[in-house]
Amino acid sequence: MRPTTFAFTLATAFAAGFVHAATIPTLQQIQAAVDAGVAKTQSSMPIAVKVTSLSGCLPSPEVKDETVCLVSMSAGMRDGYMVLPLRQKGGNWVGVERKNAQFPGPAPAEAMALVRAWASDEMARDPEAAKDKQLQEAATSMQVKSLDNCEIKRKTGYLACDSVLSVPNRDDIKTELTFMLESTGWRYVPR
Repeated sequence: MRPTTFAFTLATAFAAGFVHAATIPTLQQIQAAVDAGVAKTQSSMPIAVKVTSLSGCLPSPEVKDETVCLVSMSAGMRDGYMVLPLRQKGGNWVGVERKNAQFPGPAPAEAMALVRAWASDEMARDPEAAKDKQLQEAATSMQVKSLDNCEIKRKTGYLACDSVLSVPNRDDIKTELTFMLESTGWRYVPR
C-alpha cells in the first residue's frame, strides 16, 4: 500500500470514528438538554432534575435523526430510569417532548444468543443445574421467535419484552424476557 493511500485510509477511519462518537451525547450534554427543557417550562416552582447515570444511547427506532438515551434521573422523590429522546440542533443536543419513547432492544437472534450464553454459563458453573432439561434446551435448541412491546422498567433500567419462544416438539411459549444494557452491549437477566 502506498503511503498516501495508507494515510487517506487512516484519515477516513479516524473521521468515521469521530463522526460516530459525535452522534452520541455525553452525560453532561444530556444534563444540559434536561436543564434547558426544565428552564423552558418557566415553572414558578422549579424542580431540580439531575441525570445521575447514562446506561447508553442508540438511534431512535421511531424517529429518524433522533437518539434515545437510557438514563437514571433524580427529580425530587421520583428517582428512576427513563428513556430520553434527543436530537442535535446547531451542534447542541436538545430534548424532544415525547412521552413513552421506545428504546431499541436486542434483535431476536441476539436475544437467543444471550439466553444461550447465560444457560451455558449456568450449566458450567453448577453441575446440578446442568441436569435441568429446561436449562439444556435454553442452551441448545430454544429459539427466540419474537420480541415485542419492550419497555424500560423505571426502578431497574431493565428492558422487559413480551417474547415468543420455540422448543422442538412443543407449542410456542409466551413469556417475558428481560435484558440489561451494559457498556459492552445487552445482557440477559433471568427472573
